[in-house]
Amino acid sequence: MVAVPATDWRAGMRITGLRLAAKDYQAGSLSVSFTGLSSYTQAVTFPVPFPVAPIMNCEIAAGAGTTGRFEVRPINVSPTGWTLFALITDAAEGVDTWSNIPVHWTARMPT
Repeated sequence: MVAVPATDWRAGMRITGLRLAAKDYQAGSLSVSFTGLSSYTQAVTFPVPFPVAPIMNCEIAAGAGTTGRFEVRPINVSPTGWTLFALITDAAEGVDTWSNIPVHWTARMPT
């Protein structure tokens, strides 16, 4: 039998205060605005620091028109935060402007 840390979740386990207080997963949303750029960065701090750098994902949650020419990704991920990197997928397209475009993110402890 494998020992399971007190903060891990497995099927059939009892819900405990220690497990509910664990910060193995965090998520959030950013409102991103910029003018006349082909790439953009924004530093983000986790609400609660992780013990090690987490595994992350982010995505453009809504937007129309030229927003679809961009992609977003997390870079410089650390236990305390990360940097959003938005870039236009085809440099030949030139620059663009965003106004309050929502970007959602998730972060979880490595397994």
